[in-house]
Amino acid sequence: MNIVQLKKLSYDEVAKCNKCGFCLPSCPTYNAAGQESYSPRGRNAITRFAIEGKLPLNDDTERSIFTCLGCGACTAVCLSSVQTKDLIFQNRECQVDVGFYPKIADRLVKTLEKTRNISDDDPEDRNEWQELIKELPEGALEKEHADVVFFVGCVASFFPLVQNIPANMAKIMRKAGIDFTILGGEEWCCGFPLVGTGMPEKLEEMKAHNLQKVADVGAKTIVFTCPSCFHTWRHFYDSDLKLMHATQLMAELIQDGKIELTRENNITATYHDPCDLGRNTGVYEEPRQVIQAIPGLTFKELPMNRKFSICCGGGGNVEMTDPDLSAQVAQMKLDSIQATGADMVITACQQCVRTMASRARRQKIDVQVKDLTELVVEAMG
Repeated sequence: MNIVQLKKLSYDEVAKCNKCGFCLPSCPTYNAAGQESYSPRGRNAITRFAIEGKLPLNDDTERSIFTCLGCGACTAVCLSSVQTKDLIFQNRECQVDVGFYPKIADRLVKTLEKTRNISDDDPEDRNEWQELIKELPEGALEKEHADVVFFVGCVASFFPLVQNIPANMAKIMRKAGIDFTILGGEEWCCGFPLVGTGMPEKLEEMKAHNLQKVADVGAKTIVFTCPSCFHTWRHFYDSDLKLMHATQLMAELIQDGKIELTRENNITATYHDPCDLGRNTGVYEEPRQVIQAIPGLTFKELPMNRKFSICCGGGGNVEMTDPDLSAQVAQMKLDSIQATGADMVITACQQCVRTMASRARRQKIDVQVKDLTELVVEAMG
């Protein structure tokens, strides 16, 4: 994509921005950095000036455009409904075309081409998390044919801090008697990080492979614990498969009586809406239905919740391109969680767990961070 294409796609949209600044309080990077170029209004201005030929793409525009978390909070509050996140991601494509983008992205691309995962691990190690399930029969989660595919995702497969998430989800589905399988070493990255780098065309090979592997299994439903994988399949994969996030499936299983939550958890907790699950895909109520079904748990909403939820700092590849900015946003999120008086923050995203838990540990903040699957397994006893 070049500037001509950006003009064709985006000018009418970016021109809707009336520079009112109503988006500023909702933008995590603006609140962390305190600079206009880190705000939705500033980024829209940069995009508009680039389209009009008044501003060349350069190191400064790169820094501004590639520090957006892609959380979408700006559009949720925008009086003109400007699709700023989409504009910024289109702008990233243009900057890639002319060479102004974080070069660490090239390393990510090479890694995905070589090992098909973001951490450059051996694809066969995608199954490591199964070791967390006691007395699991060999091959129990890897069937040639099944009704459901559990798409685990790169982060939960390879990062020890969150490997309990797929282990817990597998326990829940086995308890409910669901006929499911995982793709194991044949699962490739969904491709979402490539969208964030401004190289969405490179997603096509990942998409074709994953769709074929699901077809080989004969599954009609895919379950995700990763909101970004879920979002990517919903918005970038052409498929008539039924796509469900884990929170949707858990809410359904509880309602149908296929799993029972009987063990009390006497704790005060709040819930963080992941951006790709909530604002960007529209799943808000099912996680809360599951939380409310946990015996003994006292629930407190964050002041900014559902479509107004504040990002944890882990989105948009910013953790890769500007880790200090990502950490600042995570700190702001933890501050808001502590202000509720909750002892625990529950979320439904492995990246949110990683980002918040890592920051809490480094800063010695006394807040538990857990994925909802863990709470459900505990309540199942």
